Amino acid sequence: MDTQNISQCPEVSVKCFLLSMFHSISNRQDACSTKTEFDCGTGKMPVLENGAVFPLNRGKNRARVVYVSAIALKWAKTWQQTPQAIAAQLVETLEPLCCPNFTVKVTAAGIIEFELTDAGLAFWLQRLAQTKLPIPESQILSPVVCADRLFPIQYSHARCCSLLRMAHRDRLISIAQPDVATAPEIWSLTAPNPIPWVDEGVRLRLVHPAERNLISQLITVLDNLAPAIVNCGHEKPINYLKLANNLSAAFQTFYSQCRIWGEVKIETPKLAQARLGLVLATQSFLRFMLEELLNTVAPLEL
Repeated sequence: MDTQNISQCPEVSVKCFLLSMFHSISNRQDACSTKTEFDCGTGKMPVLENGAVFPLNRGKNRARVVYVSAIALKWAKTWQQTPQAIAAQLVETLEPLCCPNFTVKVTAAGIIEFELTDAGLAFWLQRLAQTKLPIPESQILSPVVCADRLFPIQYSHARCCSLLRMAHRDRLISIAQPDVATAPEIWSLTAPNPIPWVDEGVRLRLVHPAERNLISQLITVLDNLAPAIVNCGHEKPINYLKLANNLSAAFQTFYSQCRIWGEVKIETPKLAQARLGLVLATQSFLRFMLEELLNTVAPLEL
């Protein structure tokens, strides 16, 4: 799927996007039947049975944004072919639609891997930093959490706000309304736009382990919240406090290990701006979880 198409996709998360892409192709075979035959010669894809879920999960390597699917193993017995053969045919169909935002490959076991390229990751990071999360379609029951357990998350949110206002004053970034009285749903970043996530060679600037871990946590939050926000797969019980704490901890590690000011600001200002983009996305997600999911205040300062 080309950059223009992926930039227009309505899906909330990366996982939702991949699921939507697969289901649209699968159901295109025969919209009226519950499933169709797998044609080895033409590469037609079987339609999932009505109500079935395409198995797709995040890979264990958090330094990369990889999703894996064992659908070929699931279909091997039904279609009387090896998982590797089925997976290869699926990849042949999916790969042109995924390029240049995903690379798609088959492992020796017949597992299909979808990995976000740097260009694809830059698109999603820009979206995370500049698009507010929609209000959930269904009511969410907020857990009762004591104030002491919420404080580290509130502290991280306040630190994000402080860094963004400081960067605005230092003209590293330009925010439309930096002095609002309450935490905004999303700060409107007027410059740089887009955030310089990638260099001239379209390689992601954010390569430090703490940066990659924070990116991974942001995408994990989005993947977990997507079913509650929109109808995207089967909703499972979510520990919102744990999700928020993990993001807060990842931000604190990032903040302690990845400098924005000093030499970074002077010698590599675009790297500083990309790191501020992560701060902006983190602030937006923490605010959403504090106010919408944990039913507490998201302070601008402490």
